[in-house]
Amino acid sequence: MLARFQEKYKEQHPLLRSFLGVGGMYILGVPLGLAINILLARQLGPTEFGQYSFIVSVLALLVMPVSGGLPQLLTREIARFSQSEQWGLYRGVIKAAHAWVLIVAIIVMVIYYVFHIAGIIPTESKWALLSIIVLLVPLQGLNAVRNGTIKGLGLPALAEMPLQTIQPLLYLSLLGVLSLTATMSAAQALWAQVVVTAITFLIASVLFQKISPSTAKTFVAEYRVFSWLRSLLPFALISLVGTFNAQIVIVLLGLMGTDEAVGALRVADRGAQLVALPLALVNMVIGPYVVRVWQSNDRETLQSMSRKASRGALLLALPVAIILIFFGKSIIGVAFGEAYVESSYLALAILVCGQLINVALGPLGLMLSMAGKERLTLYSYIASVLITFVVAFVLIPNYGQVGAALSAVSGIVSVKIVTAVAAVRLLKIRPGIL
Repeated sequence: MLARFQEKYKEQHPLLRSFLGVGGMYILGVPLGLAINILLARQLGPTEFGQYSFIVSVLALLVMPVSGGLPQLLTREIARFSQSEQWGLYRGVIKAAHAWVLIVAIIVMVIYYVFHIAGIIPTESKWALLSIIVLLVPLQGLNAVRNGTIKGLGLPALAEMPLQTIQPLLYLSLLGVLSLTATMSAAQALWAQVVVTAITFLIASVLFQKISPSTAKTFVAEYRVFSWLRSLLPFALISLVGTFNAQIVIVLLGLMGTDEAVGALRVADRGAQLVALPLALVNMVIGPYVVRVWQSNDRETLQSMSRKASRGALLLALPVAIILIFFGKSIIGVAFGEAYVESSYLALAILVCGQLINVALGPLGLMLSMAGKERLTLYSYIASVLITFVVAFVLIPNYGQVGAALSAVSGIVSVKIVTAVAAVRLLKIRPGIL
């Protein structure tokens, strides 16, 4: 029995170490991210902060054709090829990923400029900011490649460091300088983001070169382009639908509501993301381990991994949720300003409750995807998007940011229900904390 315990400890120790490492990146990154939003909300004011929030959500949708699903696919393929020492394929999948990003990014940018010249895209108010964010499309795609490859090599903390720590620190510093030297605008904030994203990619590239296996450099790249494209499609659709589900409420609110309502929902969403943070940490760490456990057909370890991840995430999320629900108004007033208190609090409480359900049911979508069941995850996300759309169109015109929050929660709950049923039937594990 002692020998079995020691064996299991050795298997789980890297997972715990990775979780603590990624957790450390987020412990540094989350307050930086909050500080960025607080600074922007106070400097720009409710209207312009709403315009900035709307255009950032549009950016998330524009990036999806370029990088959607790519980090997840690279994590899985790099983990497989490095474990089996198939270095030719290892080099091939990395080169193919870079080519994909650059080709699709150019297509997205050309389409934008053609539509812009043809007058199809509006040019007034918040729409004028689109000309800036299209420059971020290839940069964010390249950063996604770096993230997926480093994570596939079993270094999730190092993979997350550029995006979760270095980038927000640089961005906050640059915004601080702008706030001191001039009256900040949304356009200036976005230009600062372009500069910082480019610097982040350079730093991530240096890190990747340092940790990439030296043995791989002696091999000629091998390609399985059609196989990778077939595998990328479900991952890309999952990522597309997932991002669409997360951002569409802000986009719809920006189209059917006011800029001030968008700013209020953005403030509420920043608070609710603190509740979802523990589960996000889990998702970033366990991907490669799920692949290995699933391939070894060890259902007992898979069940234990799911249960411990869900319980640990909920244990961290619950106190944060309680504080935000009972003291949310005071926190919003102190952090973002009194202008956001009344407009943001109810939306915050709704989103916090939805994220608690999300955390309690655990990393089901990721586990299904890493086990090769990504199509089912895709179907659940599609169902949730349809539900979110219907609820949003019904509620947003009359209830603004509160209706948008309710539509977002309806999407969160629906995707969790579908993935929970799939996990029981296909992975043979009980979902969440059970």
